[in-house]
Amino acid sequence: MWVPELGAAERHVLGATRLMSDQRATHYWDQDESVGKSYSKLILGVDDFALWDFYMLFDRSASWRDERQPTPRMWMHQLQGLDPDKRLDADRFAAAAAQLPAQPH
Repeated sequence: MWVPELGAAERHVLGATRLMSDQRATHYWDQDESVGKSYSKLILGVDDFALWDFYMLFDRSASWRDERQPTPRMWMHQLQGLDPDKRLDADRFAAAAAQLPAQPH
């Protein structure tokens, strides 16, 4: 999910997708940061903040149904003031992604 933080615009998304080119990844533009706000409430219990620089892994069978978003299997961040144990560690995140099953079970 790409959002308009730090001057980002929808036109930047195509180039940014090269940063995460895994064929399992799907990229979206979220102009009003509704997804970041929704996950801020789900994960942090905070209503007035939109998460960004936030990375989540989901089971392959996860789907967004109605107004209820899926809970991530794992999440990490690059934001100040959040759990330091969840600070993005690219190697740990990649290892967790590699362990996700290729097909739903």
